[in-house]
Amino acid sequence: MAIYIKRMGGNMKIGIIGGTGFYEMEGNELEIETEYGKILVYKLKDNIFFLPRHGKKHKPAHVVNYKGNIKAMEKLGIERIIAINTVGSMKKNIKPGSIFIPNDFIDFTKRKTTFYDDIAVHIDMSQPFCPVIRKILVEEAKKKGNVYEGIYVATEGPRLETKAEITMFKNFAHVVGMTLVPEAILAREIGICYASICLVSNYAAGLQRELSIEEIKEMYKKNKDIIISIINESIKRIPKKRECDCKNAFEKGKL
Repeated sequence: MAIYIKRMGGNMKIGIIGGTGFYEMEGNELEIETEYGKILVYKLKDNIFFLPRHGKKHKPAHVVNYKGNIKAMEKLGIERIIAINTVGSMKKNIKPGSIFIPNDFIDFTKRKTTFYDDIAVHIDMSQPFCPVIRKILVEEAKKKGNVYEGIYVATEGPRLETKAEITMFKNFAHVVGMTLVPEAILAREIGICYASICLVSNYAAGLQRELSIEEIKEMYKKNKDIIISIINESIKRIPKKRECDCKNAFEKGKL
């Protein structure tokens, strides 16, 4: 799986973070030193970098080095991140194999969601994803077929959710996953534009008889080329000049 993009000059750097089913890219392997440990990153063509969220050994969602990952992006000078996430649908009309672009999230994890323990920084998450990148992803995804937008519920993992939990969650959200939080929050804290494209790999508990990991694997194998194609076309359209306010979040949130 590869990203084939030709940039037209400039120094804009874009990071892609891949999760389950999306952690193999063709590129030069780099090891980035951060205060949170060494992070594996692949340099693809030109100014595009790919970071496998879970690392080489595919750590489960609850112990992913989220802070290290985002800091590695910052150290590389990356200003825009497109994240790939795999989710379960809590709505019958959002079928497995669908593309979902979150426009908001609810956090049911127990993770630390900030870089700042010594100063008060209240990051505004009224619009939690970069509006510029998110809009481009939606438009490009629509060219490939149906695309859904809505709310992502983040759970701790590594277990899958119970039927009772899904019954509760589906009253106020559309999909459920484990990795969007704290990633989106940490990126905003340090002023990196961030948006997510999700592959719906399965129905959540209670919407199908049982959850088969093999079926989930087959779903992202079948659809990963579509996801990569959407990202390719989206990257071509990202403006060199940042037209959003993501980069100012820290200064606006600091007391």
